[in-house]
Amino acid sequence: MTVNQPSQTNNPVVANVMRPLADAAGWMKLIGTLAIIYGVLMALTIIGLIIAWLPIWMGVLLNRAADQAREATAAGDEAHAITATSSLQTIFKVQGIIVAVVLALWAIGITIAIIAIVSNGS
Repeated sequence: MTVNQPSQTNNPVVANVMRPLADAAGWMKLIGTLAIIYGVLMALTIIGLIIAWLPIWMGVLLNRAADQAREATAAGDEAHAITATSSLQTIFKVQGIIVAVVLALWAIGITIAIIAIVSNGS
């Protein structure tokens, strides 16, 4: 869809493609709400305050994606489908970055621990 074209509605293909997401919207909303609560609880700690915005943001994106998936399925609306899948795309990117950073920090921590154990043993 280009910027100049109006959004298509009542498109059965869009409705059918978005149906699995719409069916999972309840779970998406649950996980999104739990992520927001988790972020708020993280914000109560000093260290958690630094990164608490990430789960809150992801929770908001999940709730938005759930709403948009339901709208896309109900109306067969291409614009809602694009918004829903764009939100999910952002969630996957952020989650991938978080996992990569955590794994890197674990690797660094394990390496430091091994070096400390070896250097103390000799």
